[in-house]
Amino acid sequence: MKKIIAGAFALSLCVISCKKEAKAESSASTDTLATVMPKDSVITKNDSVASPPPSAPAPDNIITKNVGKYPHDIKLFEDKNITERLKKLAGAQYDEMVKNFNVESPITSENGIYKLTGCKQHDCPGYATSIFYDAKNDNLNISIDKNGKVTDFAEKGKITVSETLKAK
Repeated sequence: MKKIIAGAFALSLCVISCKKEAKAESSASTDTLATVMPKDSVITKNDSVASPPPSAPAPDNIITKNVGKYPHDIKLFEDKNITERLKKLAGAQYDEMVKNFNVESPITSENGIYKLTGCKQHDCPGYATSIFYDAKNDNLNISIDKNGKVTDFAEKGKITVSETLKAK
């Protein structure tokens, strides 16, 4: 596995250094394709080098289709698919979470990770909930903060959330 990663890195450097030459070549050439991804990483595909299959895009759901909207406006807790998953994840704390999801922030996202927040009206520091959805892995996480005591629930493992997204 390390050899594959090292080979892909070396090939990436080659593609970057040859970028100007590639632009001059005919667009009909399909031997090497390069796609620039976030954080300046490069994924390359060369017919002579094995590469992992491209991941299929995650199916759209009520969260991914409504960035910038408030959970209440899209009736998040009425969506059967998401509701069943949240109930299973939060268990006995689900009803209290929904009851106290009053003061909301719009759905935000960064690099395929979506964040929804809600807290208890007139007591946001006392009861706050953050829901994270990783679209690439179809994974939900819930974080409930009750007076500084945080309880995390992970569906398919803990989602790594950037500091930028946490602050949104």
